[in-house]
Amino acid sequence: PKVDVSSILVISVIVLSVLHYLHKISSYNRAIDYALRVPTYRNQAKAMAEDEGLLHKKFFKGLSKDEQRAAENKILRDIIESKLDIKGGYGKPEWKDILAIQMLTWPFHAGNFAYFHARRFYKYKVMKQDPDDIEKDYVTRIVLKLSATQWESVPEGKKQEMLRKELWFDANREAYLEERADAERAAKMNSAKYKQQKRMARKEKVPENFND
Repeated sequence: PKVDVSSILVISVIVLSVLHYLHKISSYNRAIDYALRVPTYRNQAKAMAEDEGLLHKKFFKGLSKDEQRAAENKILRDIIESKLDIKGGYGKPEWKDILAIQMLTWPFHAGNFAYFHARRFYKYKVMKQDPDDIEKDYVTRIVLKLSATQWESVPEGKKQEMLRKELWFDANREAYLEERADAERAAKMNSAKYKQQKRMARKEKVPENFND
C-alpha cells in the first residue's frame, strides 16, 4: 500500500508535541515541588498566606497533623504557582511552548535573530556607536554563558552587580574572564589537593584491629 508521508509527518509532530508538552508540565511540577522545600520561596509563600488569613487555625480544625501539613502545602503550592515568579526554564508551560507552534514560528524567530545580529554588527562594529541598555544586557549575559531565560531568573541585585563591571568593554571583559579562569583553576587545584589528602589519609590510617 502507498504510504502518505505527509500524514506520517503530521502525526509524528503531533505525538512529539504532546510528549514535549507533558515533559514541560512535569518539569514545572518538579520546580514547584522543589520551591516548596526551599526556605526562601516557602517563607515568602507562607508570609503571603498569613497576610491573607489562609493559615488561620479555624481552617485546620478537626484535621490530623498529616492532614494539616497536606492542607498547608496545598495552600503554599497554590501561592507559589500564582504569585511567585518561578523562572530559569521552569515556568508554567504556555501554548507557545508546544513543539508544533515552535516549529511554525521558527522562521519568524530566525528572522528576528538574523536582524538582531545584523543590527548589532552595523551599530557597534561599523558605526562604532556606544552600547545601549539592550546591548549591555546582551553582552553581559553572553559573557556569563547564560541563556535569555536563565538571565531573567538572576536576581536584579546580581544583574546590576554584573552590569557595573561593564563587560562590553574589551579590557573589562578580558580581565573578568581571566579572573574567572583563575578562580576555576584554583577551585580545581584545591579539589584535587583535598582528594589527594583524603587518599593519603586512608592509606596511612592504621586498622583498629592491628596488633603489634
